[in-house]
Parts: sequence; C-alpha cells; structure tokens
Amino acid sequence: MRNVIPIRFQDANKEVLARIVKAASKKFNCTMKIDFENGRRTAEFIGDDIYRPLIAEEVEEIFRR
Repeated sequence: MRNVIPIRFQDANKEVLARIVKAASKKFNCTMKIDFENGRRTAEFIGDDIYRPLIAEEVEEIFRR
C-alpha cells in the first residue's frame, strides 16, 4: 500500500498543481496554458496526448520524495 498525502483541493491548490504539471511537461516538450486570474480557473494541456501518462508519473514521483 502506498503512503498518500491527503490533499484538500482549493483554487490555490489547483493552481500550484497545474504549475507543477507545467514544469514536468517541459521535459516532454509540452506545456500547460494556465489562467487563474480575474475569476477564471483554466488549465489546458498543450502537447502530444501520448505524453500525458508519462507526465502524470513524473508528478507522482515528485510527491513520493
């Protein structure tokens, strides 16, 4: 069983997570378009969808450390 840190998602949590995903995406020449200003809450993946599972693994690894 993996140890998991419970995260209570709020707008700030989502923005931080989106920025972590954006940083991990750069390794695969992808990015995230993030807009959390003036009431907008959007995070759009830009890149080849084949890399999404690999990026998710990278982000999970960050939280395992």
